Amino acid sequence: MGDVAVHTESFDLFRDDLGIPHVRAASETALAYGQGWVTAQDRGLQIEADRMRAEERFADLAGAAGAAWDRFAARERLAATAREIHDALERPERTWLAAYADGVSAGLRAGGRDVPELAGVPHRPWEPWTPIGVFLATHVLFNGFPGILWRAHVARHLHVPGVPLERVLALFAADAGATSGSNAWAVHGSGTESGSPLVAGDPHRTLELPGPYQQVRLVCTDPAGPYDVLGFAFPGVPGIPHFGHAVSTDGSSGAASSVAWGITNAAAHHVEVVADGADGAGPGGWRLHWPARELSDVGVASWRALLHARTARDVTAAFRGWVDPVNRVLAADSTGDVLSMTAGKVPAAADRALPAVKPADGYLDLPAPTPVTQVAVDANERPRTQEPAGLDGRPGSGPRDVRPGRDAHDLGWSYAPHRAERIRQLLAAATVPESPETQARIHGDTRDLGAPGLVAHLADDTSAAAGRLRAWVAAGAHVDADSTDAALYMRWRHAMAHRLADHPALAALHEPHGQDPLLAAALDVPTAVGAGLARILAAGWLGIDGPAEASGALAEVTRTAVGQPPGPDEPTWGDLHVPAPLPPVPGGHLDPDPASGVAPASVSGNNESVRCTGGSPGVAPTAYRGSVARYVWDLADRANSRWGVPFGADGRPGSPHFDDQHATWAEAGTMPVVTDWDRLHPVDTTGRLLNGARGQEVWRRDFGADGLVTVHLLDPDTDADVLHRWFTRARAAFWGMGEHTRDEVRDTYAFVESLPTHHAYLVRWDGEPVVLVQAYLPEHDPVAAAYDAQPGDLGMHFFLGSRGPTARHGSPGDPWTVLGPAMREFLFAGPGTRRVVGEPDANNQKAIDRMIAMGFTAGERVSFQSPQGPKDARMAYLTRERALAGAIVG
Repeated sequence: MGDVAVHTESFDLFRDDLGIPHVRAASETALAYGQGWVTAQDRGLQIEADRMRAEERFADLAGAAGAAWDRFAARERLAATAREIHDALERPERTWLAAYADGVSAGLRAGGRDVPELAGVPHRPWEPWTPIGVFLATHVLFNGFPGILWRAHVARHLHVPGVPLERVLALFAADAGATSGSNAWAVHGSGTESGSPLVAGDPHRTLELPGPYQQVRLVCTDPAGPYDVLGFAFPGVPGIPHFGHAVSTDGSSGAASSVAWGITNAAAHHVEVVADGADGAGPGGWRLHWPARELSDVGVASWRALLHARTARDVTAAFRGWVDPVNRVLAADSTGDVLSMTAGKVPAAADRALPAVKPADGYLDLPAPTPVTQVAVDANERPRTQEPAGLDGRPGSGPRDVRPGRDAHDLGWSYAPHRAERIRQLLAAATVPESPETQARIHGDTRDLGAPGLVAHLADDTSAAAGRLRAWVAAGAHVDADSTDAALYMRWRHAMAHRLADHPALAALHEPHGQDPLLAAALDVPTAVGAGLARILAAGWLGIDGPAEASGALAEVTRTAVGQPPGPDEPTWGDLHVPAPLPPVPGGHLDPDPASGVAPASVSGNNESVRCTGGSPGVAPTAYRGSVARYVWDLADRANSRWGVPFGADGRPGSPHFDDQHATWAEAGTMPVVTDWDRLHPVDTTGRLLNGARGQEVWRRDFGADGLVTVHLLDPDTDADVLHRWFTRARAAFWGMGEHTRDEVRDTYAFVESLPTHHAYLVRWDGEPVVLVQAYLPEHDPVAAAYDAQPGDLGMHFFLGSRGPTARHGSPGDPWTVLGPAMREFLFAGPGTRRVVGEPDANNQKAIDRMIAMGFTAGERVSFQSPQGPKDARMAYLTRERALAGAIVG
C-alpha cells in the first residue's frame, strides 16, 4: 500500500480545572498527533509498559515478573498480529495511527519517559502498529478463555458418580458468580426532564493506578470533516472507542446536535480454545482461535469512524465494523433516537464450555440495531425479553426495559443478573423524570440482590450472627462502607469459599492444572469456588451439606470476631474494603501508599451491587476491580453531562491531578463536564511551564520536620498585597517595581497571566508565601537575543520575600537549605524542561552567589533590551542532570 506520510501540524492543548486535556487541531492527523503527545505526557509509564507487553519484552521493564507475560505474548503472537492488522488497513486509518504514534514518541521525548522505572530502558520510537499492539495486549485476556481452561481442569479431575459432566461443569459456568461485568443504561426522552435521552453507566475492570481510561476531548476544526468528541480513551490507542459524547453544528442552519454512546462487554464466547493435535487432551494442548488474529482485523476503522458520528445511526454503523471484544452498545442522539445493538465477531458455535476439536465455521450474523422506546439496561446478564409493563413485578410506574427479541443477543456466556435487575428496579421506581442528577442514585446503589439467596442457607442457624445477617437482608442487604453487618456477610463469604475449597468432595480440583503461571488466578480453587458459591451450596448431589457448611463458616468468622452483637472494634466493610490498584510495573512506585500521594479510601459496594467495587471471595476483601469510570451523557446539553474516574487525569505522582477525583469516585460521584473554552486553561505544549487556574497548587513536596512547600499559580487579585509589600522594601531594588502601586502590581501580573509563554508562581512554606518565581520560555522573551537558546530551556527569575518558618521561629537557619532543593525540583517538574536559565542583574552579586549555591553554573555577561529598559545581566545555567543528581545540598 506504500508508505504513509505523517503530518505533524501544530495543535492546541487546553486543560480544565481537573487537568483533563482538551486537544484542538485543524486536521485529523494533527489532532491524532496531539492526542498521542498529551497521552505520553500524562501516562508515559503506563503506555510504555503496555507497549512493551505488546512487543513481548515486558521483562526488560519488569524483570522476572514480566517474563511469564512475554512467554504468553510470544505464544499468542501479539506483535506479529498487530503488524498484520496494521498492514491490512486502508490508507486513512494507517495515516491516523502513524500520526498518533509520532505524537506519542514526541511526547515521550519531551519528558513523558522521565520516571525512575524507565531510566534504564532505551527509548524506542512508537511504530504505526504500536497502538494496535497496546489494544491487543490489554484485551487478550479480556474474554472467557481462562474459564474454558478451568472447566477443562474440572472435567479432567472432578467426577461425581451418576452425575452428568454437564451438570458438574454448570457449577462453574460464567454466570455462577458476578466477578466482572459493567453497567450501562439509556433512558428515552419520554422519561427525562429535558425530553432528550440520557445514556449513563460505568465500565468495570481491574483497578489500575493510573486508571485504565483517560478522560479527553478531541476537537477537529477541519471544515471538510469537523468533530468535537469527549469521552474515555484507552491510553496508547487513538480516538474514543468505548464511551463518548459528540456535538456538531449544522453548517447551513447553525443548529446544534449531539450523539452519545456507551458499551458493556457482551460476555460472548468470541475467543475459542481449540484442542491442539495429539496433545489436545492434556493441560497444555490448546491454542486460541481469536477473531482479531484470524481476520487480521481489530476494528480500527470503527475507532476512527466513531469520531465522525453525528447520529445514533452513525454510531451503530461505525460499530458494524467492530471486531474485539464483543460489546453491547447503547447509542442516542438529540433527535430522540435511542438504539441498542451487539457489535463484534462471534464464532458460529457460541456456547462451548470446553476446548473444541476444531474452530467454528464462520461467524454469527448479529441482530440489527433495536430502537429503545422506554429504557434499556445492559449489565452483562443473559439477554431476555422483559415482561410487559405492569406484569414485571417491579415497583413504581417508571419506564420499563421492553426491548423485543433480546434473546437473539445471547452469545454463550453471561454473569449473574443482580446488577441489571437492580438498575431496572431503580428506573421503574422513579417518581420524577430522569436527569443527570438523578442518575447518582443508580451509580451509588449498594443493594446486593444475590445476598438473600446465600443467607437463606442460614435459615435454621439460631446463632446471633445468623440473626444479624437475616436482619441485614431484610433491611435491603446494602453493602455500605460503614456497615459491620455487610463486613460480616463478606467475611462469611470469604470463609465459605475456603471451607468449600477444602471440602473432600472438591479435593480433586487441587490437582496440578499444568497451565501457564500467568493464568494461575483464573485456575485458583478458592477463587473459582467463591464465584460459584450459590450453586455449590445448592448441589446436594456433591455430598456437601450446604446449611451445615454455611453455619460452620459463620462460626469460624464469629470465633475471631470481637463481639456479638458487634463490639466496638469489629470492622466495618470500609475498614476491610479499600482499593488495591495495580501499578503499571509490578513493584513500581505507584502503589497506593502515602508515598504515592493517594490516601486509601474505603468504598461501599461489592461485585453484585450496581456500585461495583469488587473483590474475589476466597482471595482478599480489598477492591481490586470495579468502576474505572462513570458517565452520564445528556443529549439535551453536553454542559449538563457528568463524568469521573478513580484517582485522576494525570498518571504522574506529585501532580495535583494525580488523585484529585479519587474522593469523589470513592463516594460514587461524578464531576461536571466542562467544554466552554473560556473556562479552560491554555497549556504550553513544550511541557516546560506548569499550568492551571489562578491560585491552583501545581507542585508540592513534604520536607518532613522542615515543613511542606507548595507552589501555586499566582492570583494577581488575591496576591497583589503580598507582592506589593515585598517590592517596596529596600532590598527589592533590583526587581525594579518599588515605585509601583498595589494596583499597578496587580495589573502587571494580570498581563503576565495573559501570556501563554510566561507564568508567575507563588511558593508557600507551611502555607506562608515566601518566594515569587517568574518562569518563561526564552525563545519568546528578549533574552533570546543575548544567548544561544537551546530546545528545552526554561527561563526564570525568583524573589525571596520571606524566610518562612526560619523567621517565625527565630532560627538562624538558612531557608535555602529547604527552598533551594524545592525550587530545583519544581523548575524541572515540567517534563519538557532540559535546562533552567537565569539572567540576574550583573551587579546583583548576592543573587548570582545564590544561584551558584543552588547548582547553577555562572556563564557569560550579556546585554539586551528588556521591557524595563537596557539590562546588563550575568547568564546562569542548570541542567536537568545536575539538578536532579542529588549532589547539590543547598
